[in-house]
Amino acid sequence: MDTAAAVALFVLTLQNISVPIMMRLARTTSGGGNMGNAYCIPVLVCFQEVFKIVFSIGLLVREQGGLNQAIGMINQEILLKPKTTLKLGVPALCYFIQNNCQQLANSYLPAAVYAVTYQGKTLVVALMSVLMLNKKLQMFRWVAIAGLAVGVAMVQCAKAPDNASKEYAGSEFLVGLTYAVTAASMSGFAGVYFEKMIKKSQPGTKSQQPSLWIRNIQLAIFTLFIGVPTVYTSASFDAADPLRGFDGVVWGLGLNNAVGGLLVALVVKSGHKTKIMPLCS
Repeated sequence: MDTAAAVALFVLTLQNISVPIMMRLARTTSGGGNMGNAYCIPVLVCFQEVFKIVFSIGLLVREQGGLNQAIGMINQEILLKPKTTLKLGVPALCYFIQNNCQQLANSYLPAAVYAVTYQGKTLVVALMSVLMLNKKLQMFRWVAIAGLAVGVAMVQCAKAPDNASKEYAGSEFLVGLTYAVTAASMSGFAGVYFEKMIKKSQPGTKSQQPSLWIRNIQLAIFTLFIGVPTVYTSASFDAADPLRGFDGVVWGLGLNNAVGGLLVALVVKSGHKTKIMPLCS
């Protein structure tokens, strides 16, 4: 892994640490702490994708050496290759479900329990890497992955307050647990699928990989197509005030998640998905 990828991995580590904290803070403080006035999650997820598109276009312009070249690349890779673009609908749907489930899980679970449950994506990533990418993981790697999940779970449980189980007992806890497991599964599968897409060579070329930022633009556009209709069917959406509950923390969460998505793609492009599994901690 080169220096740029190592820096991206380090920044991604910090970003991953901040995500559950910011999510929990946003869900508990938005709308003055009144869940009835909290922000609409699908609206925030759509804004995250808009941020990703803006950032990706800017990075594509820098990569291609100018706006005209970037526009030409977008036309060539997105508009003229609809089949490839359509394939990204799969991870787009998974990431949309993941983003929504993550924030809903943080509304129902203590931060420690959520962090523990979300470690399940380490095993999903490992399994999908073997099935989809034909990777061979040696036994000691499987043991290390399992040990990572168990070890982090033990540490996080040790940090959990004694009254957490009483405070979150009942049906709400099970709902939150379901959301967390779903988010972990979607994250693991989509990450490996996206790795396969961004590393796949174009037919008739000499192992030329498509632009990372093109793939991110395609992914974000698909997510918006899925997300916008969901906004209008969401019970928490207020057409008269679509940005209800949006404060500095919520906007910061959206920007943070958008940057995190780009960092994950950059690390996957440079290395392997299995290299970033320790970030689950």
